[in-house]
Amino acid sequence: MLSFWIKAQDKLQSGCRLFLALVVDHSKGSPGTKQAALLVSDDDEHFGTIGGGAMELDLLDEAKRLLALDSFKPHLETLMHRSTEDGNASGLYCGGSQTLLKIILRQGNLPVVKEVVNCLEKDKTGSLIFSPTGVQLTEENLSKPSISSVSGENWMVEWGLLNRKRVLVVGCGHCGSALAKQMDLLGYHVVVNEPREDLNTVQELSSRTVVRSFPYDKAGSGIEHAALTFALVMTPSYPDDVDALSSLLSLPFPYIGVMGSSAKLNLIKKALLAKGHSDSDWSRIIAPAGLAIDSDTPQEIAVSVAAQILKEMP
Repeated sequence: MLSFWIKAQDKLQSGCRLFLALVVDHSKGSPGTKQAALLVSDDDEHFGTIGGGAMELDLLDEAKRLLALDSFKPHLETLMHRSTEDGNASGLYCGGSQTLLKIILRQGNLPVVKEVVNCLEKDKTGSLIFSPTGVQLTEENLSKPSISSVSGENWMVEWGLLNRKRVLVVGCGHCGSALAKQMDLLGYHVVVNEPREDLNTVQELSSRTVVRSFPYDKAGSGIEHAALTFALVMTPSYPDDVDALSSLLSLPFPYIGVMGSSAKLNLIKKALLAKGHSDSDWSRIIAPAGLAIDSDTPQEIAVSVAAQILKEMP
């Protein structure tokens, strides 16, 4: 999403106007999911997607027409994915529906867009509020959904900027590195904690990945928004796993997973109990992490763990 808003900022700074379409709601079967977004500039470039296909081609043509108008007003519109000829049919046949926000961004919106870029670059909270009167940036309420809308004459769309898909990977050997890459591809905010120096597997990570070098027994220290973060322990040894898990158990992570065979996991459990942790602490730990898909390679393990995280996401 950062690159999307940097594009918006650059285009506005160059004097362009922008058409923004944002998916604010969808039902099962729709190719456009919440927070999917499309930008079209009046110099005929576009970025992002709201689902593709005939629907998106029609929207690109519509955007060009609307960008030429001075009188366009922002509004919400629901598209039905079905084979009918009525006005709200999208041209797709997949079933379901999606509600779009449509708005034109102009030079006057540049300060807000710059604030958006700043929030995303610094992983800060903030909410974009869209309404018939325009767009503004306010504080983000993390107890609310990341995107919500109110319909009617006084409609409003609230778009939270903080990436609430978050993962902490403790240990960046081959499995940890593969998982970090997989979660980055899925759009997660990824933090990797690895105290070992000069690992090639760390150097191979995306530039978007936050890399820390805290000792394993401090792996949970300083993690912002722990209550939104899925934590995976993939250290090189079971004593290191124990240290990392002990650190994580003191924080409100909704998911704490650890890799290992049954024998290794039994050793980890005994060590945690010896350190003063309880059976209820152990019950918080997913051991072994990942869906049972007979995975063996680091990449297969990463897929199994990623699939489990996706399944557990609220």
